[in-house]
Amino acid sequence: MLASGRGQGRVSEAIVRRIKEQISKGRLLVGHKLPAEREMARQFKTSRVSVREAYRSLEELGVLRIRRGADGGAFIAEVDHEPVLRSLSLVLGLGKTSHKQLTEARMLIEPPIAQLAALRARKEDIARLEAVLIREEEEAARRTGPFRPTDSQFHRSVADCARNLPLIVLMNALADLTASTASTLDVSTRARHRLNNCQFHRLIFEAIRTRDGDAAYTIMAQHVRDIQRRVHRSLKDCDYSFQ
Repeated sequence: MLASGRGQGRVSEAIVRRIKEQISKGRLLVGHKLPAEREMARQFKTSRVSVREAYRSLEELGVLRIRRGADGGAFIAEVDHEPVLRSLSLVLGLGKTSHKQLTEARMLIEPPIAQLAALRARKEDIARLEAVLIREEEEAARRTGPFRPTDSQFHRSVADCARNLPLIVLMNALADLTASTASTLDVSTRARHRLNNCQFHRLIFEAIRTRDGDAAYTIMAQHVRDIQRRVHRSLKDCDYSFQ
């Protein structure tokens, strides 16, 4: 149940802030049904119009799911992070991120992610990461089919192991940013990158599996530097990189 209170600004904004606060504190969980408009209006000593405006605002943000009918109401929704991810990727892409900027960002973000992954990964996380690695190694050994370096599934999975939502979003945005340049590399160059990446990925996986955070950090840093160095040589006239 939400406590009453006006806060600053319009009452509808106060209601929105209060609901977000309760969600962030874990007091409102996915599927929880909020009070009806009439009851919420009574709590906040306001009109149903203000409550309806707050609920609609939260629905547009994807925080609430509003159902009509006898069993309807306003329910806490499972937050979809894809809109945020798409927006961040778009901003970075439109900003024409340079090779140097991307390298700096990856060096600051990915080694700590690998370190956290080694410390926080659960058994099921490690199993998923290994499955991604094995699939990657099999594709590299066959050298058949389209090469999709921009999927960066291993790096994305490492971020999942870290269990830190902001870092996961940032990692996915960086991975998406690299997608626009992969097609500029020739087939032989792509194959070399694939084999080299697999070797680093195996070392990173073993560090995570054995809970060696320092090793995971160091190897990931070496991996990112190696990627950027190789791609820079391959794309001397391009300001972008891929992983």
